Amino acid sequence: MTKKELRQQIKQLKGMTPAAVRKVEADMVFNTIKAMPVWQQAQNILCYWSLPDELPTHDAVNRWLADGKNIYLPRVVGDDLEIVPYHGAQSLDDNNKFHIGEPVGDAVDAACLELIIVPAVALDSKRNRLGRGKGFYDRLLSTTSCPTIGVVCDFQLVEEVPVEPHDRPLDCVVTSDTVIADEENNALFERAR
Repeated sequence: MTKKELRQQIKQLKGMTPAAVRKVEADMVFNTIKAMPVWQQAQNILCYWSLPDELPTHDAVNRWLADGKNIYLPRVVGDDLEIVPYHGAQSLDDNNKFHIGEPVGDAVDAACLELIIVPAVALDSKRNRLGRGKGFYDRLLSTTSCPTIGVVCDFQLVEEVPVEPHDRPLDCVVTSDTVIADEENNALFERAR
């Protein structure tokens, strides 16, 4: 299956999945992440402000901010993502090309990040990610070595994501039912008992 075909297949499945189901799955995903040592040790976390067809992040982002974490969101500038501190939903602006809630304010260096939560159209058991095709996260992730966690609804975990030479697997994949981690760093992603 090509990337284009897989994107189309997932789009159809998203259309058949009620928002309430995605919300329940998101709560499970983000509770799992919060129990991981990698989350507990990180102070500076990049997440994303979800679009209606993505695994919802709004509640988790606000809870994590209330937990005292420094939360950052991406802002699209040209072909790249800038990293900007998140100070609450009132600090977002959706007057942009993609009509995505993006933070206002000064960008920071991605080197400050200690954990990145990555959206995906699809993920596979080898931690390969299929994005929307613009390459924003590919470019960002090539500039940092901090741990990465891809998050999706269960139906977006597929048998195989087509990969190209520039594609880099994530360190961990989390759905409501599954955690798949890089064996080398597995201890970072185990749920605290």
